[in-house]
Amino acid sequence: MTAGDGLGLRLYRLLRGRADAPVLLWGHANGFSAGSYLPLLEELCDDFQVFAFDARGHGGSQQPPAPLGETLHIDRYTSDLGLHVARIREIVGDRPMFYAAHSFSGVAALRLGAIEGMAPWRAVVLFEPPLVPTPDHPEYAIAASTGRDLIAGASRRRRRWADPATYAASLGKRIPYSRFRPDMLQAHCTATLRPTGEGDCELACAPEVEMATYEAVDNFTTFEALPQFPCPVHFVASEPAVPPAPPSWAALVQELAAARVPGARLTRLEGAGHMMTFERPDACRHILLETLVNFS
Repeated sequence: MTAGDGLGLRLYRLLRGRADAPVLLWGHANGFSAGSYLPLLEELCDDFQVFAFDARGHGGSQQPPAPLGETLHIDRYTSDLGLHVARIREIVGDRPMFYAAHSFSGVAALRLGAIEGMAPWRAVVLFEPPLVPTPDHPEYAIAASTGRDLIAGASRRRRRWADPATYAASLGKRIPYSRFRPDMLQAHCTATLRPTGEGDCELACAPEVEMATYEAVDNFTTFEALPQFPCPVHFVASEPAVPPAPPSWAALVQELAAARVPGARLTRLEGAGHMMTFERPDACRHILLETLVNFS
């Protein structure tokens, strides 16, 4: 499909699943892609018609031109999500629809509902969206510092790899990737590389896109607008780091976010970090199914 600014976007439908099942649209984390979650999404096909998308600059979607501060602005991601929702509605009609997202794609959904007034879902499940709180909260300083660290880390990202297996072997040596379920790690490494045409592979999400996306969510306007979000939200948070490690602002801010959205729930997933959907996909699937039972 084509975005409002002419950029090519990829929307996927998993073919396995019942035609009479409710619909689930899945959003991915920064630097990842829809295919990173494929084993989990395939398991969800037992209970949902599953759709997923690659955000602009990620996976199979096109990378926008410079300046990336404008073409990867959070409002661009938000507008793209609205287009995906509209296209799915054309396909499935009035079937009940849910939305679930890991990390930054959750921010786009909150913005779409709270600021744009578009939330066609029965309920939303968000696995630790990185919402930056307003400066009057102590977590604001932690968010700003962590954001700078993430941008610096993305700038050092190695762009080219021999193949997905080599990439997986390298990532698997360090946290958090060493805690991924093996099939989830393999799916991630396969989905986030593409052939260069020179016998090796490159990151489908270029480091500069990942950096610009971190910058895109580094504002508190979405957090401010949360009281206007019009449908139920189930926030899922990881465990904050244990001292002397610095606290995780993304984990800490979920409680603040849940308190601002009318009727929201908060679940803290023990034994998992921000990459909980890869570390504990079975537990995340259970949370999604619980939401289906409550809001179908």
